[in-house]
Amino acid sequence: MTDQRPFPLELLKQASSEKLTYFKGITVPHKNLKEVLNVLKTNILEPADTSLFLIFGSTGVGKTTLRLRLEKIILEEFLEDLRQNPGLIAVSSVEVNSPAQGKFNQSDYYIRVLESLNEVLINYKVNYEISDDHCGELKLFHQAKWNNAAALRRSMEKAFTNRQLKAFMVDEAQHLFAMAGGHQLLNQMNWIKSIANLTKTVHVLFGTYELLNCSTVNGQVGRRSQDIHLTRYHKEFTQDFAEYSRVIQTFQRHFPFPKEPQLENHCEYFIDYSLGCIGILKNWFVRALRIALEEDANTLRLQHLKKAELSFARRKQICQEAESGEKRLEELVTDDKEFYNSLPNQKKSTQSRNRRVGERKPQRDPVGIDSYEN
Repeated sequence: MTDQRPFPLELLKQASSEKLTYFKGITVPHKNLKEVLNVLKTNILEPADTSLFLIFGSTGVGKTTLRLRLEKIILEEFLEDLRQNPGLIAVSSVEVNSPAQGKFNQSDYYIRVLESLNEVLINYKVNYEISDDHCGELKLFHQAKWNNAAALRRSMEKAFTNRQLKAFMVDEAQHLFAMAGGHQLLNQMNWIKSIANLTKTVHVLFGTYELLNCSTVNGQVGRRSQDIHLTRYHKEFTQDFAEYSRVIQTFQRHFPFPKEPQLENHCEYFIDYSLGCIGILKNWFVRALRIALEEDANTLRLQHLKKAELSFARRKQICQEAESGEKRLEELVTDDKEFYNSLPNQKKSTQSRNRRVGERKPQRDPVGIDSYEN
């Protein structure tokens, strides 16, 4: 019934652009996202030794949505502190652009981070050092330039510290390690880990399965970082299918039509053609909504969804990348189990040790007396 719809009925009289804007703003929390969100929330609000989190998954699985919801939760958690001290910034984020000519530019990264923190006079940052003369005075070491990486990094670190950031989010983080070989990858991981440690700011990196290369570059990086996989939904698993059906039903209630569409009966079709990714499903629904609004339809129908679905070539490419990443992750987990089982102290402890005749089995002897009468 229309009186039970989650949006105001006046929306049905608004222009198509208003209806599209409303639906684009709808996000549906789901099981996989909430599980990862809870882990990140706990580690950011109660940080331990882990200062670097690597969040990876298929394209369209919901990494950007996860980042936005996490930022909102952190802001709400520290809202009272922000009101008392407007100079604080609890959380901020940046999206790493694809590097030109396949080489990552650290100066450009520093500038983008400073811009996300609303830092002023970015192009006039300077780097001071103690002079080598007998006076030992603090003198200008480098004149401010937009590409002065040392001055920009120092300014960024000071901004993190002075603004008391709790967490910093990096979207499309795989671009940080573009064209990085084994040695370069190690340098990049040490670089980002150093920033997180020096500023005491938890860094959360969101990216593709390429981030799997990062956590095993050396033991120190592995100890300070944690991998988190944001998984797809698979129709073969009953819980996944039921959760996907619930998400579809939630979306269908928000379609701004006089007549609510009935989509839950096509759940298998949706989970197949969206590859089990909520983000791909949401974008698909937006495209179908636009088509239906152009036709002045009174509800969303299957024919609109057919016109809006991703092409076979695009679905195939996304599926191959997702399956390749999932297979690699599974191999890493298998290698970890095999290594653990190969350790000497993991052998069966129930095996009896060969003892010489008359040698006692180690045990604790009773001490003292049972009673004073004895």
